[in-house]
Amino acid sequence: MPQKGKLHFKFKTYKSDAAPFFFFIDIFPPKPDGFDKPRSSYLANRICENPIMPLPMRVDRVFNGENSIILRPNDPIVFPINESISAIVNPIPFLQLGFEKLLFYTEIRSFEKFSLSLKKIGVQRWWEATRYLYGNLAQIEEDFSAFLNAYLYTIVKAKINEEDIIGAAVDYCDIVNKICKERLLRNTILVRINNNQENVKLFKEKTTKYRNRLKTVRKTEYHPELVDIEVFNLSENGFSHEGIFKDTIGKNFKSNVLKYIPLLFYDDLQECILQNLKLIETNELEVQSPSYLLDKNVILIQKSEDLSEKELNKYSWLSNLSEINIGTTYNFLTESINLFYKRKETGKN
Repeated sequence: MPQKGKLHFKFKTYKSDAAPFFFFIDIFPPKPDGFDKPRSSYLANRICENPIMPLPMRVDRVFNGENSIILRPNDPIVFPINESISAIVNPIPFLQLGFEKLLFYTEIRSFEKFSLSLKKIGVQRWWEATRYLYGNLAQIEEDFSAFLNAYLYTIVKAKINEEDIIGAAVDYCDIVNKICKERLLRNTILVRINNNQENVKLFKEKTTKYRNRLKTVRKTEYHPELVDIEVFNLSENGFSHEGIFKDTIGKNFKSNVLKYIPLLFYDDLQECILQNLKLIETNELEVQSPSYLLDKNVILIQKSEDLSEKELNKYSWLSNLSEINIGTTYNFLTESINLFYKRKETGKN
């Protein structure tokens, strides 16, 4: 009798999908009642202080051990807080916490879907396939740099100057919402392929008709567009901190052209931000202070006069991210899972 093959559980993905993603700084922790299973709630609660959220949430690629693409802001993220000091986003700690959130949510979703935990070998395979890739996403990189700058300008500034955090949170959400809204209203995104560039649509509009109580009703539907992205593998040549890197990469390195859905970035983020504004209005949850990010050196406060070009280059996003310890993050995840089951055995909540 022939032996049945072993079942392989994976999220459905497409080879043509470049799967780009990045992170934004949220202002509220996840709701305790937002998860169906106690295990999921416990894991989410373990990282509730961490406000850095992946967008889009590419748990499929992490679980499958397949490559994705991390957005790379073109310049260091720095913003003056007052006349003498500036705030800087420190890339390595920022990304380390972002990957922590991504791994935990991958575990939550994969266990809920397949009853399977995330495997270390899969995480390592995903990480090694991802960290050397660069996707030419200049316009989205600019927008996400603006989102991070907005956080520094509003919430971090309010914290340092001992001003109203709630008002700063509203300002932060308004800035992010405005950028997303303008991008969606324009319905265009810049694409650069082989040193050529053009504006393409984020989505197509389609008007459909149907009958309702003897009347003809028209409804507008929005269909996301698949957009080209030029992808470079820099595992052999490495990244450069030089300002001309992104202007010359297409001339110096070979690339592949894949697809992605840029609408996901703006539509998902705007939905989150509008929900945050409602939560602020209802005072349902407490706005998270930036203290956690300051304590973890994700955001640094330095004298503006000390920020020479050489000093700022230390905070470049253009690297192979060798300082990221993905193994430590995975170990924290497994420790949290083990702790959940130990607490369950002893009857603790």
